[in-house]
Amino acid sequence: MRRREKVTSPIAGRCGKMMIGNEAAKDNIGYGKRDLQPKKKDGFKSRRVKRGLFIAGMLSVGLIQFLVFWVYVNFNSILMAFQTRTRTGVQWGFENFSRFFREVKIPEMELGLALKNTLLLFVVGTLIGLPASLLFAYYLYKKVRWSGFFRVVFFLPSIISAAVLVGLFKYVMAVQGPLNGFLSLLTGSPVETEWLTDDNLAMKTILFYVFWTGFGGNIVLLTGAIHRISPDILEYAKIDGVGMTRGLFQIFIPLVWPTLSTMIVLAVAGLFTNSGPILLFTEGQYKTMTLGYFIFDQVQGGQYYYPSAIGLIFTAIGFPLVLIVKYLLGKITEDVEY
Repeated sequence: MRRREKVTSPIAGRCGKMMIGNEAAKDNIGYGKRDLQPKKKDGFKSRRVKRGLFIAGMLSVGLIQFLVFWVYVNFNSILMAFQTRTRTGVQWGFENFSRFFREVKIPEMELGLALKNTLLLFVVGTLIGLPASLLFAYYLYKKVRWSGFFRVVFFLPSIISAAVLVGLFKYVMAVQGPLNGFLSLLTGSPVETEWLTDDNLAMKTILFYVFWTGFGGNIVLLTGAIHRISPDILEYAKIDGVGMTRGLFQIFIPLVWPTLSTMIVLAVAGLFTNSGPILLFTEGQYKTMTLGYFIFDQVQGGQYYYPSAIGLIFTAIGFPLVLIVKYLLGKITEDVEY
């Protein structure tokens, strides 16, 4: 029998080696991918951990501040509202609340006077000052006569520091100040009115100051809202013959109502904490005490329990009041997008 011999050509041999080499290369590449894949996952995880640590570190600053200066302070204030200090120590009860309701009924007491003056500040600064600011913002937008002069006069309080402005105002209103000198020239007789040291005039003078200085910030916000109104709307109104009064009530007020309502809500939210510039003017003397300054003065004197009760009472009143006012303002007119 003829013996069979295995014949292998050089080309086939090279092809076979190439195929074996390719398979091995593929296996090596596969193993390489499998080896590198966990390293990529580890790197991705480490980046996520670093990113999470960075975010947590940044948020922790605000969180710690919130926990310490809001949660702890307010929780501690709620506890102190039910405490009174006696000779034997601290006692728990409702004595601070009973004292509040007794004193608030007496107009001659500082608390009743402070509540009255605080409400006056709200009426003058918000119920009177805000509509007046809207009118003047509309007046300045229309660029009518003397609008540039009034722009400087009403923006001036927003530029000057409050302490400097109070100092200038006190100088003008002093007994020997420019105002009394001008009145003396008009009347022909000496005028020595004590505008800031008379019990009957001090609070009225401060209310005038609040009314004047409140114009600047309000006008800046309202003017910005008015300038956002589309020129097309104003052009259509001009073509239709809409006058200034009709344009104010039917175009400008509805379009700036979101800004106006927000300002009202913020004013109501700060109703019972508004101290006014009492510290810089009179420090609560001459019947100018307000709730904010009354609480400040009590705390400065080392009294913590009674002011805590007052703050808790007005928080219980102010929080639902803000929600009610916000709800009612939202029902007056719908928000307009432009």
